[in-house]
Amino acid sequence: MNSKTNTFELFRYQILPVDRYFQGDFFSGVQDVEELIAQKNALFAEALQGQNDFSNNRHKTVVKPLLQQDDFFLYRIAHNKTLHRETRDFKDEAIDSWPSILVAVWNHPEKQYIAVQKRTTAFAKCETVARLILEKIEPQLTHFHLRAIYEPLFEKQQFWTLLKKYRGKVKSVDFEIITPNMANISGTLPDDLKLFAKCTNSTRNHLKIESEPDSALHLEEDNPALRGLVDYSSEGGGNISIKIDGIKKHHQTSRTVKEVTLGDMELTGNAEQIVAVLKELLK
Repeated sequence: MNSKTNTFELFRYQILPVDRYFQGDFFSGVQDVEELIAQKNALFAEALQGQNDFSNNRHKTVVKPLLQQDDFFLYRIAHNKTLHRETRDFKDEAIDSWPSILVAVWNHPEKQYIAVQKRTTAFAKCETVARLILEKIEPQLTHFHLRAIYEPLFEKQQFWTLLKKYRGKVKSVDFEIITPNMANISGTLPDDLKLFAKCTNSTRNHLKIESEPDSALHLEEDNPALRGLVDYSSEGGGNISIKIDGIKKHHQTSRTVKEVTLGDMELTGNAEQIVAVLKELLK
């Protein structure tokens, strides 16, 4: 088995109220935003359980639920592809193909992971799968006055390595931060920033720092505020865009997605074994 197909890319989703000044919903019985946040994972699970297809106008899929174990969902998702080949009689023949991947959703309030098997014959980008899942359940989440936003996890050390490599050439850094709703990953963020994001009813926030044209940013790992922003972003709390002097293209942390790898025997085991291994890798 190709080792690349043993790899899973990791994404974090956060479930946020559409309106933090929500006054309650008579039909759902939810009294206020605090109760809504308390029920967010149960409502997310309800929306997910109601789906047997993650298709949209561009992507036709077939979904097979393999296991639901408490708050952990394991699926096999096949993606329709058309393959073309030339036949012996000089004709072009189209063949219907349905390459498939494994996808896991861990809906624990302190986890909220989507792990997507990396197989380019099925999906060119793993991110497409995370987006398809959340887009499909969006109408039901909206009915519950909720929204789910995802970001990839990334290795934070790659950010610090990049800063060291281009020391004296970093012109700007733009932090795109999802308003925190997971205490276990947001503890590194300044309290004022968290409070400001919630009070303003925002879901995404940009914090951009930029040097003068003839200067460069001074960014050190021992800066607690900077380290906190990087730590939170690396856990799926946002994206970081870095502009380097002399390089047109911005460096995006969202392009360096964190991965976990299963062994061949683990990947071909039964659903319970696969879930057990993935849970251990995601701890």
